[in-house]
Amino acid sequence: MEPGPEADFVSRLFDVIVVGGGAAGACTAALMATGSRRVGLLDIRTPQRPDAEKDIDPRVAAISPGSRNILIAAGAWPLLDGKRIGSYDRMRVVSGRHSIDFRASDHGLSQLGWILEIPAVERALWDALEARGQVEFLTGHRLASMGSRAGELRLHLDDGSRVDTRLLVAADGGQSRVRREAGIETDTWHYNQSAIVAHLETEQPNQGLAWQRFTDSGPLALLPLPGGRSSLVWSVPAQMAAELTSGAEEQFLETVYAAAGESFGRITGTSRRMSFPLVRRQARSLTAPGLALVGDAARTVHPLAGQGLNLGLADAAALAEEFEPWRPGGDTAAPLQRYKRWRTSSGSLLAGGIHGINELFNSSLPGLKNLAGVGMTLSGFAWPVRDAFARRAAGMDGDSPRIARTPDPEATGDVEGKPGPGTGP
Repeated sequence: MEPGPEADFVSRLFDVIVVGGGAAGACTAALMATGSRRVGLLDIRTPQRPDAEKDIDPRVAAISPGSRNILIAAGAWPLLDGKRIGSYDRMRVVSGRHSIDFRASDHGLSQLGWILEIPAVERALWDALEARGQVEFLTGHRLASMGSRAGELRLHLDDGSRVDTRLLVAADGGQSRVRREAGIETDTWHYNQSAIVAHLETEQPNQGLAWQRFTDSGPLALLPLPGGRSSLVWSVPAQMAAELTSGAEEQFLETVYAAAGESFGRITGTSRRMSFPLVRRQARSLTAPGLALVGDAARTVHPLAGQGLNLGLADAAALAEEFEPWRPGGDTAAPLQRYKRWRTSSGSLLAGGIHGINELFNSSLPGLKNLAGVGMTLSGFAWPVRDAFARRAAGMDGDSPRIARTPDPEATGDVEGKPGPGTGP
């Protein structure tokens, strides 16, 4: 049965309620729904099913091998349409005359990552939840307010109804209502940049290379899509983004080509151009009594490393791992404290590193830019540094959740590691 507004709440006490049905929230619900737990997923909307006849959605994300493992554990990866997934086994990062290259085979991986449509990931996760039948969809409702009651959290919904839960998970985005209701403050950094996104056609097809250059305007990435196209993600000053997305297509193509250079030849076409403002947020605490933050509710990061969705999926897996021995009615304080320590350390380190790299390469001091480029090149010759960076970016290092570190399914021939219909990557 398709989840919808008619969902019947029946008993009002849940063991876990996840607010926010995006990728991080739906994945959390899937991984937390074990044993006899009663799990609910609250969201005003139901993700739309992708239209196979339409072009690939501009909203794409780079999924690491560790995140792919998490999506497999959640039951979503086999439900994705392989014909709409781009994969890359090579990565090149360029700054001025300096560059560094990575290959999946050098690090025991079949791929370094995959480019997926975010709406398709969300829908696949909801389909996986529906197939398992262990999660109740509390759809068509918004959170109005919340409070505590006898050691539980009570959610007041916009239709006047109430639901209680022993554990609440906030996965409702960067402007999280749950986070505000809990009184958790955030630290915010406005970059005065916007990310331009579009799908580009080039003279030379992109055959599995994730390519990024630090330009004078900001980091520019070209990520492989099916059919040889590339997904553009270019972080530029906000005014420049407005001009490039609303101006003439020919001027847009020339400007991108001038910044990207000859890697794939001339740029011959583009899909619809979009842009969105870039803001870094960090919640001052990832937990409160009976509450955990995951995904963008916990933090938002600059897109230059493509780690936003990967961080959210890792949050989901880490929370599920810490609550693995938890039984309904048990104390939530200890697993929440462990989750807080783990993800505060791991997430802040990665988010802070991304922020620092962006500031360094966008410095107005030419000497700093050149020093950064030289450092990047030198690190390419230090194998331990290269391998540590690759394992971290792959989401499979020692600090990653256990299910993220499982062996590469494609390397072991595990059919569960293959995406759905079609001739997938």
